[in-house]
Amino acid sequence: METTLSPKKRYRHHFAKHEIPKSLIYEMYDGKPMYYKGYKDVMNQREQKSNINFSQRLILVNTVLQNLMRGLDYEKYFVGGNGVSLQISENTITTSNILVFEKHDLKQVIFGNKYFNIPPLVTIDFDFIAETVDFGLSEFDYYSMKTKSLLDFGVKEVFWFFSASKQVAIARPNQDWIIANWDKELVVLGEYKFSLEKLLEKEGFKL
Repeated sequence: METTLSPKKRYRHHFAKHEIPKSLIYEMYDGKPMYYKGYKDVMNQREQKSNINFSQRLILVNTVLQNLMRGLDYEKYFVGGNGVSLQISENTITTSNILVFEKHDLKQVIFGNKYFNIPPLVTIDFDFIAETVDFGLSEFDYYSMKTKSLLDFGVKEVFWFFSASKQVAIARPNQDWIIANWDKELVVLGEYKFSLEKLLEKEGFKL
């Protein structure tokens, strides 16, 4: 019996906006969606959405999140994780891995709103989750755009950890932005000090 093989499906690089499910939108800038990195593989049925977020990032996020929750004053601060979104203007929504709010500020929040609309004190991101090419941006340009947007919104400290180089970028209003190695001791809100390298060693992780 002769078997006929179906031709390999051609990989599509372009999709109309209505074809892409909202679950693949990572952020929004001036009304234009920015999708998760790897969304085209999902659309081409080469990858599952759940596989876009790598296990290494999960380890990094949870390590910092758990230590912040233990190290910061619980009575004063609220620490949120697992991809928390901010509506920083009518048509711009950003997402960060970890946010730190002052609890007093959360009294202004109307529960039931889809996104936080007040600035956190701190945002922390790990690597690049967004597909920046469709925006015509390099990853560095995207980092600069998002960081400036967060600072303009009122965020006091922006931390961004990069796995490949094992470096962290630190930005605060009216100060030069700094890039340091993971072994540098960082200070969050003038209260909690940590080195990501030492935290990972303490937890027994080698990345």
